[in-house]
Order: sequence, then C-alpha cells, then structure tokens
Amino acid sequence: MIRRCRTGGMALCLLLVAGTPSLNAQSFRQPPTDTLSLKMVGVLAASYLYQSYLNIGYLADLNAVDAYPYTELDENLSSVMQIIGGVRDELRVYSTTLPLKTDSIYVDILVQASDLLLQEAAALQKYMQTGNEQDAAVYLHLNGQARKLLENLLGLKDE
Repeated sequence: MIRRCRTGGMALCLLLVAGTPSLNAQSFRQPPTDTLSLKMVGVLAASYLYQSYLNIGYLADLNAVDAYPYTELDENLSSVMQIIGGVRDELRVYSTTLPLKTDSIYVDILVQASDLLLQEAAALQKYMQTGNEQDAAVYLHLNGQARKLLENLLGLKDE
C-alpha cells in the first residue's frame, strides 16, 4: 500500500510501503550459493537503507520548517521505522542461510546499518516531540554516523 500525506503532495515525494515484503528470507529452501544473487541482495538492501536515510532526513527538514503537523510527520516516520525493522529482520534470517562466513559478515553489516537508522529515526522522533536541543544533537550525531556507514557500504564519496 502506498501512503500519501492527507494534506496533498509533499515537495519531496515520500513513498512508504506498509508492512513487510510478501517474499521473505525464510522462503529460501537452499542456501544461496551464487555470488550474483548475494551481490544483488546486498546492493538492493544497501540502496534501500540509503533511501531510508534520505527519507528520515526529508522528514527532519519538513519538521524544521513546520511544513506539516507533527502527527502527520510522526506517522510517516513511524512507517519508515516499521519498514526498516522489517527489512532488518529479513536480513537477519537471510544471513543465517549463507554458507560462507565472509558473506554473512556483509549482511550482518547491513543489519547493523538498519539498527543505526532505527536509532536515528527514534532520536528524530524524540526531538520532534520535545524540541529539546540535546535531543537534536543526538539525532544529528546518529545522522552523521549513518551517512558515513551507508556511503562506505555503497562506495559513495564523502564530500
């Protein structure tokens, strides 16, 4: 299901899919043995996590300029968090199906990136509730950590 803000289109389109994907890592009968499949899962997961990082940032920006009511931003942020959590859980299961320890280490890093994004989103949620500068500092710190980790995973240059 695609969710849109009740007040109309946002300046930046945020597409949020509710729930977890219908296919899950538990449906794999055989451990994936070809590197192409593993690479595809890794690239897609890392790209999705980077997009989630951007979505969290967009919501922070919209909050900063009072573009939408808190309840609407909070609902969208909660949806982002729910999806990240679902992806993280599926990556955890997928990691257990990999025959090589070196392959599961990369997937475990994706799980750690998911956890970091969830911490970042929770910190933003707290800041949006309180408006406290210390809460903002925690969010900004986690935001910086998430950016560095994801840029490293995707091979993006820090500019």
